[in-house]
Amino acid sequence: MIVNIELENSEDFVFIKQLLEKIKGVKSVSVESEYEIIEGVPAHVYEQIEKYADSVKEEDCISSEEFFENARKKACELYLRK
Repeated sequence: MIVNIELENSEDFVFIKQLLEKIKGVKSVSVESEYEIIEGVPAHVYEQIEKYADSVKEEDCISSEEFFENARKKACELYLRK
């Protein structure tokens, strides 16, 4: 038997998934969604991340060289504090 459940509130998915997994004889619980749901992260979180990603401009970004330079500086700072 295959059962389809459509949820209006995606935050209920975690509860429903856990409930279904506890039922004896359930073979699998799968999700069809615009966004992949990863262990309790509601779909609206992905929507907000997508909105943020669309709003980021080129001047807001740094190069990978700048990133690693900053990371090395921070690692040195943290290491020297010990």
